[in-house]
Amino acid sequence: MAFGNHFLDGLRPRDLAALEPHLRKVTLAQNQILAKTGEPVVRSILPVSSIISVILEMQDGRQIETRTIGCESGYGLLHVLGASTSYETVTTQIGGEAYAVDQRAFGALARESTSLMENIVRHGQATIVQSAQSVACNALHDVRQRLARWLLMTQDRVSDDELPLTQQHLSAMLAVQRTTVTAAASDLQKEGAIAYRRGRITVVDRTLLMKRSCECYAAIENNVKQMFAAPNVGASSGMH
Repeated sequence: MAFGNHFLDGLRPRDLAALEPHLRKVTLAQNQILAKTGEPVVRSILPVSSIISVILEMQDGRQIETRTIGCESGYGLLHVLGASTSYETVTTQIGGEAYAVDQRAFGALARESTSLMENIVRHGQATIVQSAQSVACNALHDVRQRLARWLLMTQDRVSDDELPLTQQHLSAMLAVQRTTVTAAASDLQKEGAIAYRRGRITVVDRTLLMKRSCECYAAIENNVKQMFAAPNVGASSGMH
C-alpha cells in the first residue's frame, strides 16, 4: 500500500506492519497550529498532500521559517528518540492530508526495532540538512533567488502548478517585509516564470524558475538523495 509519504513508504514491511495500527489519517487546515514552543510534542505528523512550516519567533514578534516539511518526511520524528519538548512553533502552511501517530506508541516501536530507528534518524537528518542550507541561502542569496528555490520545493511536494500561499507565509519564509516579497514575485512574473496574485502563485515556466533559483535547490535535492542512497536503509526516499 502506498501511503504517499516517503517515510512510511520507505519502511521495511515488518516496521510498517507494527506502526500501521497506530496511524491516523487527518486533514490539516491551513494555518492550523500543530506544535507550540515550550510545549510537549504529542504526535508525529507525516504529510501527504499538506506542507507544514517550522517557525522561530523572536522576542519582538518577528518570525522566520527554519524549514518546511512535506511528503518527503515528517515532524516530530527526532522527538520520538530524544527530548519531547518543541523549541519551535509548527503550523500548516498548505492544508491537506497527513498521517498522525502518537509519540508514546511510536517511541516504543522505535526502541524495539533498529531499522525503524535508523529510518527516523535518516529523515531527521534530512530536515537538518534542509534547515542548514536554508540558513546559508538566507544569508548569501538575494530574495528573488530564494523565492524561486522555495517555490520549486513547494511545487515538488504538492505536485501542482498552483500554490496557495499568502504574503504572510512568504514573508516569514524569506525573512523580509511583505513589500519585498511583492517586488520579488513581480519580477518573476514579468519574466514569465510565475503568475502571481494575492494568496496564490502559479508556476508557469518551471525551467525558467530553476534558472532563477540559487544553487541551494539542487544542493538540498542532491544531499538528501545521497543520504538515502547510503547503506542500511530499507528503501530510498527524499524529495522528488
